[in-house]
Amino acid sequence: MRSDQRTERTFTERARRAQILDAAVDVLAERGYNGASLSAIAERIGVSKGVISYHFAGKDELLREVVSSVLADSRDYMGPRVESATSYAAALHAYVQSNLEFLDQNRHRIVALIEVVNGTPPDRPAPYGPGHRNAVRSLTGMLERGQQSGEFGKFDPHFVAVALRAAIDACSELLRDDPEADVKAYGAQVLEIFERGVRP
Repeated sequence: MRSDQRTERTFTERARRAQILDAAVDVLAERGYNGASLSAIAERIGVSKGVISYHFAGKDELLREVVSSVLADSRDYMGPRVESATSYAAALHAYVQSNLEFLDQNRHRIVALIEVVNGTPPDRPAPYGPGHRNAVRSLTGMLERGQQSGEFGKFDPHFVAVALRAAIDACSELLRDDPEADVKAYGAQVLEIFERGVRP
């Protein structure tokens, strides 16, 4: 096979995988975890179930990839905003604000993610587990550095990180229950509570 043929095949395969992921998001958001069968996803884009099986080993792998893609895009959106902050207080503000902005701008995908997280049977690896632990670890580190700098007061940074992540993740559940939820108003309340709580 010529190099240009391999490149074209790789491009085509990436495009097909992206199409399948988009279809999975749509079906998850509309029918929930139990309704997101490979057959239903294949039907959404007018292909055979075998086409999906060619790109993904099964439903578990496909839906885990849905979660991974949403989390990766979230990190790409938040990262530059948090890293450009000139103080730890500003970084905390950017962390919460950018996270909730991403949820607000990606409601459909967030509902799909929550369906996967809530629907995955307990005997299978939690699709959001590693991402959640990494987020808590990173946030804990930022809070610790803020304390060391004197910008933040005395509190347990791990517990506060867990609580803040829980407050942000609760917004995802809110969107699942109410697609028209006011994320900006919710975010303003979360910021007010936690910014007040970390002050010296």
